[in-house]
Amino acid sequence: MATNANLNKKPIGWVLQTETLSTVGTVAAPTKTLVATDSGMVFFIDISTVSVVVQLPTPAAGLNFKFVLAVASDNENVKDFLVNTGDSTVDINGNILIDGAHLEITSATSAINMDSNVAPATAGDWFEYTCDGTDWYIQGSVDSASAVALNDAYSGITPA
Repeated sequence: MATNANLNKKPIGWVLQTETLSTVGTVAAPTKTLVATDSGMVFFIDISTVSVVVQLPTPAAGLNFKFVLAVASDNENVKDFLVNTGDSTVDINGNILIDGAHLEITSATSAINMDSNVAPATAGDWFEYTCDGTDWYIQGSVDSASAVALNDAYSGITPA
């Protein structure tokens, strides 16, 4: 019988579900539009030949997603990885470690882009999003300085 003490513990041998995203995406036609049942997944992002766009689902408490740039993306300097909320009234807050410095993401941000045009992508760069039911919270790490672009409008960034 489950108790409050063990409800959130992962069973022994538990493995995360993963998926690689490597097809072209735009704000109007994302590579992947996430749904609640995708929560908990790790997505490996391959921007070696195309820009990848992911739209977060409608906010619901407890949803979480992790995105990691795949090895094939290492040193890519043209294509982008964009995550947006799909709604400019849904905010992203939190912080990202960029080249050793913290970048604070404040409310009113609805789109975050790893922009390899500014600085080359690095395999292993990552973003993780968690939802409280109203807003999304981001944490992550990006190796190259100035490689992240923010926008208040979910459709305010056009990937390369």
